Amino acid sequence: MMSGTWVQRGGPIFLPLQFAGSLTGGQMTHTSLGSLSRAYFFPNGPILGGGVVTTLGAPPVATLMVPMHRFRMNASAAIPLSGITLVQITTMFVIDAPLQSVTLMAGGGPGSFQWCPDSTLSCSISGPPNGGSRNGRVIYLSGPNQFGGAMQIGMGNGGINSFLFNQIPFQVGHVYFGGASSMLRPRALGIGTPANPYSRMVYLEPGVVTEPTMTPTPNGLVLYPGARLTTMLGLTTTGTGATFMLPAIGVSTMGRSAGQISTGFGFAHTTGTVLVQQTAGTAGDDFFTVMGSDMRTVLGAGNISTVAGGINFRQTSAGQSVNAQFDKVWFSLAPPIPTSSPAGFVVCGVLLWLATAYACRSRLP
Repeated sequence: MMSGTWVQRGGPIFLPLQFAGSLTGGQMTHTSLGSLSRAYFFPNGPILGGGVVTTLGAPPVATLMVPMHRFRMNASAAIPLSGITLVQITTMFVIDAPLQSVTLMAGGGPGSFQWCPDSTLSCSISGPPNGGSRNGRVIYLSGPNQFGGAMQIGMGNGGINSFLFNQIPFQVGHVYFGGASSMLRPRALGIGTPANPYSRMVYLEPGVVTEPTMTPTPNGLVLYPGARLTTMLGLTTTGTGATFMLPAIGVSTMGRSAGQISTGFGFAHTTGTVLVQQTAGTAGDDFFTVMGSDMRTVLGAGNISTVAGGINFRQTSAGQSVNAQFDKVWFSLAPPIPTSSPAGFVVCGVLLWLATAYACRSRLP
């Protein structure tokens, strides 16, 4: 039996939605501080897991096989934001992981490497992250036996980030993120090698502007958002544009150029160390370092944790933003419970009968 925890952080927040603290300086800096990087556990906590898993072989190289559906969560929240320009954030996330059955084993991790998203420039450990068209870097240091493998979290639905579009009259802009369908999609993290990083591009629905029929109270939610005034956040009022297909949304005529395009790059899980950094994000800098471990006993019980890293780029009508991301998954494995088949019970019965017969024979004069 396994119990566990799965956390994923991208920039200022964890997913499905959990706010995190930041260091302040010239601009906000999101850093690793403790095992959960200053998580507030609000409005959601980590994704909890449990169920039966299988091990094969002897630790520290024993293979760990994790079936689907071991980490599941429905996480909905509506949070009023009292910032100068922010109004509220709403989420409707559905999580189910691993997305496919997983085999973590010695030699299955991606090993030690350094990677930058702009392949036209050199990528070094020293100095600032690659300053090309796509800022950032990912560094892996392999753990013992290069233990690890591909393991992705599946996420459906998404959320809406609402901000102040106009003070008088009171109008709110709504930006969609995470998708608009309950269909599970893989996150970019958790799979990929330095020679072939996993990449995933998602087209998100363009934002809209509404004029609420009632202005929310201070620190209150928008309960009456009103009709759409514009599509694409004011770039047009008609929604006319090139017709194209949005995955899981359908045909859109809102104009692809004004939609949001999210591109993620990721790598597989490891029990080693992962460093992810970017210095060009619109919300500040990211500098995350996470470390895995394998503390299983010779009987296979104990704790094992794996980590993964990646970079995500989002392109909107306002420009490009970038976030460093990481996964950390904890597995707590109970001692194995031996089981027996019906044939095994027959064998045990025969052995018990023979032992009883021998004991009785020894008492005969």
